Amino acid sequence: MTTFLDFLRSRRSFLLTGHENPDGDCLGAEVALFHLLRALGKQVHIVNPDPIGRSHDFLQQHTPFAHARTDEPLPDFDAVVLLDCCQLARVGVLGQRLQQSGQPIAVVDHHVGSDRGDGSICYVDPTAAATGALVRRLYRELAVPLGKAAAEGVFLSLVADTGWFRYSNADAEVFAMASELVAAGVDGSKIYDALYRRNHPDSAGLLAEMLGKHQLRLGGKLALVGLDKALMERAARSEFDTDAVLDPLRSLDGVEVVALLKERFDGTVKCSLRARADVDVQAIVAQFGGGGHKKAAGATMKMGLPAAVAAIEAGVQQALATLANGRRA
Repeated sequence: MTTFLDFLRSRRSFLLTGHENPDGDCLGAEVALFHLLRALGKQVHIVNPDPIGRSHDFLQQHTPFAHARTDEPLPDFDAVVLLDCCQLARVGVLGQRLQQSGQPIAVVDHHVGSDRGDGSICYVDPTAAATGALVRRLYRELAVPLGKAAAEGVFLSLVADTGWFRYSNADAEVFAMASELVAAGVDGSKIYDALYRRNHPDSAGLLAEMLGKHQLRLGGKLALVGLDKALMERAARSEFDTDAVLDPLRSLDGVEVVALLKERFDGTVKCSLRARADVDVQAIVAQFGGGGHKKAAGATMKMGLPAAVAAIEAGVQQALATLANGRRA
């Protein structure tokens, strides 16, 4: 049976991609895998469904990024690697083009169920803190030294998905890896400044306005924010990361789940859920075709914003009741 390492060795040219609106874990893992494959003598291109955002553009100092344009041909490739996602549907219009290419699809991911996606071969571990951590493991297994650019990518992945080492997934492997990456020359303060200290002047007002929309429901156990299309459009113009509202709400005493619902221009709603303790938010979004982790998950809900708010509240209510019943049993 072909192993993932055999797959990487046997292919000549790779197209790396990830989910729409790629986040730090997705982009960091792409950077690390790009430089690993280049070290193996491969041709590599990163082509995402969306352009890299301003907060992550420091990565372009050492790694080339492209994004899919319908009027431009894709570079030559004989293998595709999906990072931080496992379904071609998650990569927008690019997904159909990759499927039509007929080239094999591989997956590197740490989300639950990623071994049951569109990949014909997978490198998956749901216990890993970040996709970038899995790429770091590939360096070890292939005995390839980790260069500074790749180290920066792995570090970005780790801080993105552990909340700068604040979340419960910041385990011993994460801290050991972070120490190694800093020793390899990664400057964490520079990455932090690039991510969070170049915000548009309108960002403070947007954050205040969005936080002002929050509602406490279910006896204060659910903090919910719904953002309509008009507010999302203003956020897009300022490149404001709407996920910035999650942590302040998660810090409120008594809140078990935070829900951020964003109205999209196609009539759907993107939901992001975060849990503080034992609620399994991945199970909540699964009914809408979403996924993620027990304490952080999301989905695209094919309904309007009011219906999505009601559906999420009902899902959280059921999850809280199930949890309470289990504790009493």
